[in-house]
Amino acid sequence: MATSNATPDSTPDDTPDDAGRLTGHSATAGAADELDDYADPVAEAISQVIDPLIENAKVIAAAYAERTRLLAELDRLGHDRWIIAGLAGDPIESGRDDPDTQKHGPAWDDEELARRAMAAEVGCALRMHFQTAGTMIFEAARLLEQFPRFHRALGEGRISWNHVMKMLDVTVALPIDLPEHVLPQLEDMTLTAAEKLTPGKFAKVARELLDSLHPIPLQDRVDAGVRERRVVLRPDINGMSWLNAYLKADEAQAIYERLTQIAKTLTDDAEADVTTSETTGAAPGAAPGAAPGAAPGAAFTAPRPDATVRRTRDQRRADTYRDLLLDGIGADGKLGRGIRGTVNITVPVLTLLGQSDQPAILDGYGPIDLETARRLTGTATSFTRILTHPHTGTILSVDRDSYTPPADLRRYVQIRDNTCQRPGCNRQAVHSEIDHTQAWNAGGTTSADNLVSLCRPDHRLKHQSSFTTRQAPDGTLTWTSPGGKTYTNPRAHDLVRAALNPPGTEPSPPPVSPPDTDTAPPF
Repeated sequence: MATSNATPDSTPDDTPDDAGRLTGHSATAGAADELDDYADPVAEAISQVIDPLIENAKVIAAAYAERTRLLAELDRLGHDRWIIAGLAGDPIESGRDDPDTQKHGPAWDDEELARRAMAAEVGCALRMHFQTAGTMIFEAARLLEQFPRFHRALGEGRISWNHVMKMLDVTVALPIDLPEHVLPQLEDMTLTAAEKLTPGKFAKVARELLDSLHPIPLQDRVDAGVRERRVVLRPDINGMSWLNAYLKADEAQAIYERLTQIAKTLTDDAEADVTTSETTGAAPGAAPGAAPGAAPGAAFTAPRPDATVRRTRDQRRADTYRDLLLDGIGADGKLGRGIRGTVNITVPVLTLLGQSDQPAILDGYGPIDLETARRLTGTATSFTRILTHPHTGTILSVDRDSYTPPADLRRYVQIRDNTCQRPGCNRQAVHSEIDHTQAWNAGGTTSADNLVSLCRPDHRLKHQSSFTTRQAPDGTLTWTSPGGKTYTNPRAHDLVRAALNPPGTEPSPPPVSPPDTDTAPPF
């Protein structure tokens, strides 16, 4: 099923065109009454489950909002003097008046005592670790104090708890002496995005907008972050471990892209892109390595020694990572030579000229410091440089000297879409496929207003299910589900630009036309 970012009140358009599409009849004059009386039994059956599910999501969000209010109230009580006095134990046992403080450790001050006591109280009541409970109390207090509109939207079911958590994560490292206007302005700029985007995409929007308001220059924060670079090894179960590297954003992005490019060359057979469940025959949701046909939740089963193992893209990427780090090159002596990942970086024109400090945007990450942006645009041939208007963000030009450049029209669509255009999908457009919204064999044209980026699974979903799509002239895609619900997929970077440049603050730029194409590309 597709992930929806529609509001609970979203309903299908009830225009004659949509009615005609749903019934398979022509929406002609004189047939309107008949169409109005028509009920799609499939949509009706699905809606009987989807509609209560939407209401359930609102109830869950309201419950999170109420839980947050109660935890914040507990935090407030923990700062009242009479509550603190009641929480204090025996002075000797607590170490407060113990001359031998090494026996019990240094005494906590009043606030620390209250914080720990309240966390332990919640932990016992909810059967969770007190550190988890303490974090919950801290986040609840911060949410109500710093983002009251997000809390209200949560209570009304307009956003989910995951959106709230992303907002708290994005702002957790802000300086204590933050100017008073920053958080209210950030909340105002990001709430609309939270109501329209999935939590993952919303987090990217929030990070970009926070960077535009942050009182500490990005270069200073990057310089501080570079000093924290490290590699962390974290043991896991089943004889596995996680190896994580904390690096500069551009370096990490380029490494991941290079691993992806190499992994694409390591095909095991003709079906190299199949998913784990497809390669093993296990049902979706079954444990990795489950036996073919195993039900969801089935236990791990070691593969037979004589079984044909087909590696997924993730597995091949991990193998590449391992081989490059262990050996420098692969066992065949050729792995990785001459292969470079392609990363898009959007740079305001005045930034390149040294006349602006507006940050560049690294595709798939967000704002990067100006020093790195200037270095990449000046020397790195594996980066695609996209020049934009310094105020409106309108694309002005796309250079043509990147690694293995695609056709102009394909590149235009990928840059415009940024990600797969199924609501909720974050796969980058450069790793997706190009789809004709109106099929080519049905008269659809190979033009920007009929082409869209869809990852392979969502491309298959569109063609093999009763989901349908409709594309606006600007490329915005609207999906209609089997349940008759419509979901329009807003592009995150468009919401960032709209928030940074509200209507009326800047003159509307002239429309940007896609590249001309006299012949249809082969897709």
